[in-house]
Order: sequence, then structure tokens, then C-alpha cells
Amino acid sequence: MRKFLLLTLISLTMLLGGCAELWAAKQGAAAHAEQAADEALNTILFSLCGAMPVGAVNRRFKTEEEKEAYQEVCALL
Repeated sequence: MRKFLLLTLISLTMLLGGCAELWAAKQGAAAHAEQAADEALNTILFSLCGAMPVGAVNRRFKTEEEKEAYQEVCALL
């Protein structure tokens, strides 16, 4: 009986330890995904607002409403 209890305790400890490691790995992956998403958004905004030639912007955003929307987005930088 003692052997069974000892084996059960060891098994539960290993199981819970494995869950903690899995949780830590998921947290690390989530943090990396958040960082990658932030960098992607910054790259998109820079490309759209900082690196785009004026002529390309004028050809794409023709109406006054579109130009104002573009200016509002770029004002966030």
C-alpha cells in the first residue's frame, strides 16, 4: 500500500511539474507573438506613412475623405 501511495505521489508531482513547464512555455510563446505583432504593426505604419512617396499616396487616396483618413492614421505616429 505504501508503495502504491509513493508511486501515486511521484506520478502526480511529475504531472503537475510538466503542466507548469507547459504553462511557462505557452507564456513565453505568447510574449514572443505579442512582440512580433507589435513590430509588424510598426513596420506597416512606417511603410504606409513614412516611406511612401507623396505621388503614390495622392494616386491611392483621391477623395478628400480618403486623404483625411490617411492623415488621421499617420498622425498616430
